[in-house]
Amino acid sequence: MTQSSLPEQLVQSFLMGSKQSRSGQRRLELLSKIDSLGSLSSAAKACGMSYKGAWQAVEAMNELAGRDLVSAQKGGSGGGGTLLTESGKSLLAAYRLFNEQMQHWMRELENLSPNMLGQLELMRKISMRTSARNLFHGTVSHIEKGEVNCNVTLSIGEGTEVVAQITLDSLERLGVELGSDAYVLIKASWVILTEDLNGALKTSARNQFCGEISHLEKGSVNADVTINLSGGQRMSAIITNQSLENLGFDVGDKACALVKASHVLLAVSD
Repeated sequence: MTQSSLPEQLVQSFLMGSKQSRSGQRRLELLSKIDSLGSLSSAAKACGMSYKGAWQAVEAMNELAGRDLVSAQKGGSGGGGTLLTESGKSLLAAYRLFNEQMQHWMRELENLSPNMLGQLELMRKISMRTSARNLFHGTVSHIEKGEVNCNVTLSIGEGTEVVAQITLDSLERLGVELGSDAYVLIKASWVILTEDLNGALKTSARNQFCGEISHLEKGSVNADVTINLSGGQRMSAIITNQSLENLGFDVGDKACALVKASHVLLAVSD
């Protein structure tokens, strides 16, 4: 990476992902709270994180930096604490300066072109690459927490929702909360196809997507089936040729795609 291209690379990396999950910002805000409070447990509480999640974030930052950004102080009249190292303080100062200048630059950019921020958001969305055939972007509308796992509901437009089952650790690690932007990824081989029985079908699958078959492509063993959903979205499924024959599907037929919540991957831009 050349010196002249470095600022552009940094701007792109922050703009493309900062609004999405705020996970990078959450870690840096954690550094800020550690600096001001001198305690990891207090900093975690101030950031709305568990102590375990905060400690994992600190370990990840230290590992990625290749040096300690945070150090634990033991003993003393105050019982020890957690402090930033000189490297941590330097990083925090750089983040604060960058954030201040970025906000100023974004305001100037929006003044020059009122639609620019929307275009940047679109650039961020289309820049994501994944091996999963089915990728949807939306907003977290509901979170149902259990003792170990939780169900996260994502609204992806046109009244369509997707439910993903993830662990509580993953929820915290991703920084997902109500109103967060997120992606759901579903491998085509995880999608089960059925006939559209107008709601008469009962299934344990939390996610049901119904629409019209727009494309069929048969291979030597499997077939690739694409269903057009509401709002112009598509769902792809890979099924065996024998299953396709049993279902009697053809282009233009109505069909439903079933996906277990545990087969839905939740992702955020970092």
